Amino acid sequence: MQKYTPFFITYDTPQSIPTNCNSIIFINLGTTTAIVENVTLSPSQSFAIDGNAQEYTEATIQVNFSGSGNNNLVVIKKVF
Repeated sequence: MQKYTPFFITYDTPQSIPTNCNSIIFINLGTTTAIVENVTLSPSQSFAIDGNAQEYTEATIQVNFSGSGNNNLVVIKKVF
């Protein structure tokens, strides 16, 4: 059995996010639209990328926001 650590990070400005994890979840808790690469997340929507056992990604993902309001994208990473 392997142990892992969940990391919870909040982003409110456009930026590149290094993944370095087994799985990652993006949750838009703001009032603006969050754009994760080419995936558009309306407020309260989420998007997950899951890895299988023994998989690890080192990708960098671009996050942007559009519209006026509150930017609040919560990212949860599963790191072994």
